[in-house]
Amino acid sequence: MTVQLPRYSKEEFARRGDEIYENQVCQQVEEGNHGKIVAIC
Repeated sequence: MTVQLPRYSKEEFARRGDEIYENQVCQQVEEGNHGKIVAIC
């Protein structure tokens, strides 16, 4: 069995997620929902 190492560090994974959220998701979330959870599939 081969152990697969993560492609990105935890910090890089978080940075990339924040970047995607800011550039693609944030503008689609309705105003007034600041601080709420967004589910993305």
